[in-house]
Amino acid sequence: MARAITAVALAALACVCAAQDVYDISDEQYYQMPNLFHLDHYEQCLAARGVYCLGSFELSADSHHQLFQTMQRYSANWVDNFNHTRLHRGLCVSRRCPHHQDTTHNHLPLAAHHSHNESLEQLAFDAWFSSCVNASMISEYNMSARLYRLEYCRQGPGGPDPPLTDNERAFAGVIAVLVALTAISTVLDVTLSDNAKKGLQWAVSWSLAGSWRTLHAPPPSARGADLAAMDGLRVLGMMCFIIEHVCWLNTLSYLVETRRFEQMRRAGDVVLMTNSTLVVQVFFVMSSFLLAHKLLQQRRQGQHVPKISTFFHTMFNRIIRMSPSYFLVVWFASSWWERAGDGPMWAPLVGSEAAVCRHKWWTHLLYLNNLIYPDDKCLIQTWYLAADMQLYALSLVLTLALWRLRLGAVYALGALMLASVGGNFLLAYSWRLVPTFVLHRPESIRVLYKGDASFNLLYQSPLGNLPGALAGLLLAHLHHALLDRRVQLNDYKVFRWCKAPVRSVLSWRGWATCARLSFGALMLHMIINKSLVAARLAPTQLDRQTAILEWFGVAFVSYMAALPLALLVELPAQRLHRALTARTGAPPAAPGVADKKDASK
Repeated sequence: MARAITAVALAALACVCAAQDVYDISDEQYYQMPNLFHLDHYEQCLAARGVYCLGSFELSADSHHQLFQTMQRYSANWVDNFNHTRLHRGLCVSRRCPHHQDTTHNHLPLAAHHSHNESLEQLAFDAWFSSCVNASMISEYNMSARLYRLEYCRQGPGGPDPPLTDNERAFAGVIAVLVALTAISTVLDVTLSDNAKKGLQWAVSWSLAGSWRTLHAPPPSARGADLAAMDGLRVLGMMCFIIEHVCWLNTLSYLVETRRFEQMRRAGDVVLMTNSTLVVQVFFVMSSFLLAHKLLQQRRQGQHVPKISTFFHTMFNRIIRMSPSYFLVVWFASSWWERAGDGPMWAPLVGSEAAVCRHKWWTHLLYLNNLIYPDDKCLIQTWYLAADMQLYALSLVLTLALWRLRLGAVYALGALMLASVGGNFLLAYSWRLVPTFVLHRPESIRVLYKGDASFNLLYQSPLGNLPGALAGLLLAHLHHALLDRRVQLNDYKVFRWCKAPVRSVLSWRGWATCARLSFGALMLHMIINKSLVAARLAPTQLDRQTAILEWFGVAFVSYMAALPLALLVELPAQRLHRALTARTGAPPAAPGVADKKDASK
C-alpha cells in the first residue's frame, strides 16, 4: 500500500514538474554558489558589545554572469529547491565590517537625544548590515546584494528584561489559581468520606487524584460497534503530525546543508512524510462518525431527541471539552512564550508568532482563526481545531436534519460527499491550487504560506476538509442501516481482514491513556519544537537520522507536557461540568462512546 501511495505521489509530482525548467547541476557547480544560510556566533558577538543583525538579501548580477544564470535556472524548480538568489544571513557586523562602524558612529547624534538617537542608530545599523553583505558578495562573487527583509539589528549585551505586562501578570495569576484549586480539591477528595463527597462532586472536581483516575480509566464499551482501534489511530496520527512538523520547522529555520535536503525531496519516504499531514483527514472522519454514531444509537433505542436543544447542548459540551486547555495554551503563546529563551533565530521564529497571537487571539476564542486573518499564523496547527469545530457543527445539523431518514440518509450523504469532492476539484482547477507535496515547498514554508491560496482555500478551510467529515457521517449512517437490517459484515469473506493483526495492535489497551493526552500533545508539540529550533546558535542539520531523533524526543516531551495540562485543566474542567450538570438535572454531558473518544482530542 505504501509503495502504491508513493508511486502515485511521485507520478503527480512528475506531472507538476513537467511544465517547469527542471535543471540539475553537479556538486561542484552547486558549491560554487553562495551558501544560502549563515549564522555568526551570536552570544560571543553580543558579549563583546558588538552589533548582530539577521536578515535576507536579494542577489542580482548582469545578464552575462554565468554563475547567477545557473542559480536562476536551478531555483526555477521551486517544488524541490530553495531560491538560491536569496540569501539569509545572521552576522556580527561589528567584527566583519569594523571600518563602516567607525564612520557610521561619527554621524550619530549625541546620546542626550535618546529616542531620536535610538531611531537613527537603528537605521545606521541597517545600512551597515546591508553594505557589509553587499561588499562581501561583490568581492567574492561579483553580485550585488539588496536587503529585502530585516529581522533585527541588536547591540549587546542587552539591559534588564522589560517589566511584566498586564497580560503576563494575568496569566501567572490564573496558573496560581489553578494550582490552588488543585491543592484544595485534592485535600478534600482525600480527607472526605465517600458519602460526604456525593453532594460535593463540584468541590472535588479539581482533585489531582480524581483526574488521575479519570486519565487511567478503562475505555468505555460501545454498543453495536468495536471502536477500540480508534485510540491507536489517534496516537499514531499524532505521531505523523509530529514527524512532519519536526521537518517543517527545521525547514523554516537556517539549514547547514541545503544540497542534501533538496536531493531528498523526491525520495519515497520523504514524499510520504511530507504528505503525512493528510492523516488529519482520519481525524475528521472519526470526529463526525462518533458524533453520528452516538445520535443514531439513541435513535435505535427509541429515545426522544429534540433537535434544537440537542444542537446547542452538544455544541456546548464540545466547547467545554476543548476550550480550557486550548485557550490556556494560546494565552501562554501570546504572553510568556517570548520570554522563554533567546538565540539568533528566537525573535523571527518565536517573537513574531507571539505578536501574531496577541493580535488574533480572539479569533481562536471564536474558532475562526482559519478564516479570519488566514495569512497570520498563531500556533499554525490550531487551524485543525477551528475547521473541526465548524465541520462538527455542520455534521450535527445534517445528522439532525436527516433524523427521520434511514437508507435515504445514506443516499443523501453520498450525494453531498460527491458534490463536495467535485466542488473542491473545480475550485482547485479554477484557482490553480496545488497538492499537498507542492504546497509544502521550501520557499512557501519559509514565508508561512503567506498569500498562498492553496493553503487558505483548501488545506485549512472547512470547504477543503468537508469530504472527510461527510465520509464519517456516511460511514455512521451506513453502519446503522446495516444494523437495522441485521447484516453482519464479518459473515462475508471480503471483510474478514478486519480481524487482521493491525487491528489488534491498534486496539491495545495501552493506547487509551496516550490517546487522552493527544489533545494536549497537539497543542504543545509545536511550541516545544519551535522553542528548540529557535534557541539554536548554529544552523540546523536536517537529515533522516536527525529527524528521527528529534521526532521521538519532541513526541516524548510533548506527551509529558500534556500530562499536567490534562490533570490541571482539561480533565478537571470536564469533571466540573459533569458535576454541575448532574446537580441541575440536565442531561449528561456526552453519554456513551463519544464522551471518551472524541477524535479531535
